[in-house]
Amino acid sequence: MTEKDDLEKMLKKLKKDFQKNIQPVLKKHSYFVSKGERARLKRAKAIRRMRRRERQFSRAA
Repeated sequence: MTEKDDLEKMLKKLKKDFQKNIQPVLKKHSYFVSKGERARLKRAKAIRRMRRRERQFSRAA
């Protein structure tokens, strides 16, 4: 019984590790993104992050 539990725990840990470390890299390299497009995406992501934080602070106040 414990071997099965250990195997399930290890499999769950492997899945989490894959989702955290490997999947983003695969997604990033799945197609070519030009330097300018990367900059636009980075800027848009920063704007979304700032807006999200503003909403959180306005709710808390």
